[in-house]
Amino acid sequence: MPDDQDDLFSEDGNEAVDDFNRLTEILNQRVLEFADEEEIDEEMLWPLLLRLALTTRMVGYMANAAKPSGGGLKLDLDRFGRDIEGLIRETKKDADRFVAHARETMAAAAEQDEDES
Repeated sequence: MPDDQDDLFSEDGNEAVDDFNRLTEILNQRVLEFADEEEIDEEMLWPLLLRLALTTRMVGYMANAAKPSGGGLKLDLDRFGRDIEGLIRETKKDADRFVAHARETMAAAAEQDEDES
C-alpha cells in the first residue's frame, strides 16, 4: 500500500497516490453505506472487512500463481501478514494526528446537529 509521501519512483507517483486515495475514499463511502443499510456496527464491520481482504488476497494468489499450492498460499499469507503489520506500524506513527482530526470532525458534526435542532 503506498504511503502518501512515496513518489513510487516515477513522475506519475503523485498521480498514483492521488488515485489510490480517491479509490480509498470511494470504497470507504460504499462500505459505510452498506453498513448503514445492513445496520452493521463497527464491532462487526472490521471483521467482515478483514475477512474480505483475506479472501481477496487468497483469490489473487490462485489467479496469479503459475502453480498454486497450499504451501505457496501459506507463504503468500505470511507476506500478507507482514504487509498488515507494516501498515499498522506506519498508522501508529500518525495516531495523535488522527485522534485530533477525528475529535475536530466529531465536534463539528455535533455543533451542526445542535444548529439543525
